[in-house]
Amino acid sequence: MAVPGKGPGWATVYVARDLLVAPHTFRKPTELTTAPPPAPGALAPALAGSRRRDTVVAFLRHLGCPFAEATMRQLVRLSAAHPAIDFVAVTHSSPARTRAWCDAVGGVGAVHAVADAGRTVYADWGVGLSDREHFAGRASLAGVRRLLAEGIHNRIASGSRWQRAAAFAVDAGGIVRWRHLPANAADLPVLGDAVAVLTGRSVG
Repeated sequence: MAVPGKGPGWATVYVARDLLVAPHTFRKPTELTTAPPPAPGALAPALAGSRRRDTVVAFLRHLGCPFAEATMRQLVRLSAAHPAIDFVAVTHSSPARTRAWCDAVGGVGAVHAVADAGRTVYADWGVGLSDREHFAGRASLAGVRRLLAEGIHNRIASGSRWQRAAAFAVDAGGIVRWRHLPANAADLPVLGDAVAVLTGRSVG
């Protein structure tokens, strides 16, 4: 017997549910003027709450997305292991919905969650909208099934499925040292690589 929430057919069930309870997440939002994403060696754009320390910042897909949850789990684990580095997760939902989602996925530990409902911080960092293939293509759907087998599933959605994700490592001087711009929604960052660049030590 299939375990509810973990069989391959449940991915379709979760999407069908969101079509009923969160249809706005499927509608493409207004495209903002988006800067080029900062490359390694460039000065990082401003980020609320920055403390001029080494920082790993992850711009998340919509809340409820399993890829956003998998990324947050990485951030939480690494923040516990590397207290000298700041870890920031940026969402494009309201502060209240961001707090609720963070609680639902097990809390944020030492990660600082920034709510950017207007997506202006995303745009400043060059993290714009995707096309449909990016989040609904074969690679992304295979990734959903893979995470489902690990117990990470679609939750009630908030935000936009069209919003891209990205991740950056920024040193204490505000210079970008590493970035990950995903080829599709399932192309998750290996945030241990970001930490390794900042610390000069490999991360297991």
